[in-house]
Amino acid sequence: MPQRAKRSRTRQRGPAGPASPHFRIADYPFYLIARVGALYTRRLERALKPRGMDQAMWRVLMILAEHDGASMGLIAELSVMKLTTLFKLVRRMGDDGLLQATPRPSDRRVIDLRITERGQRELAHVKVAAATVYAEAIAGLDDEALRELNTVLGHIESKLLAGAIPRQPAAATGVPVKALHSI
Repeated sequence: MPQRAKRSRTRQRGPAGPASPHFRIADYPFYLIARVGALYTRRLERALKPRGMDQAMWRVLMILAEHDGASMGLIAELSVMKLTTLFKLVRRMGDDGLLQATPRPSDRRVIDLRITERGQRELAHVKVAAATVYAEAIAGLDDEALRELNTVLGHIESKLLAGAIPRQPAAATGVPVKALHSI
């Protein structure tokens, strides 16, 4: 209980950034976002493991379910994953028959990803597991609270993206473009 009192006193002073003498890590929104994200990922990983899937694979399949045929660059951006990391993951998922990577006919340097039938089946199974974790995580929150949360997070995301360093093309990231074609 003493922690709760300390937290509310800190909030009454207004936002205290990391340079403030009143800064408390427990009141720092980015700490809370990272902590909640890590806890959710840990819980999701446990739910996905019986299907031989991890959170990164799930994220790629979920994105492809909405953006089938998207480029690796777009998938990397939407999944907040480095292109080199995505490249390794796509290789593994391709070997598992979950997705197919093909060079774009109009620009063979661009690799488009498509979810396979097997990937669709696996995604249907893991969506059930993910839905359970999601329901547990948001229990007690109504639709309005979730919309408000998403609005606030969307605002923060847009501010961070506005100051983002531009993405580099695949060739500049250390992933040999020729190697991408062999996936």
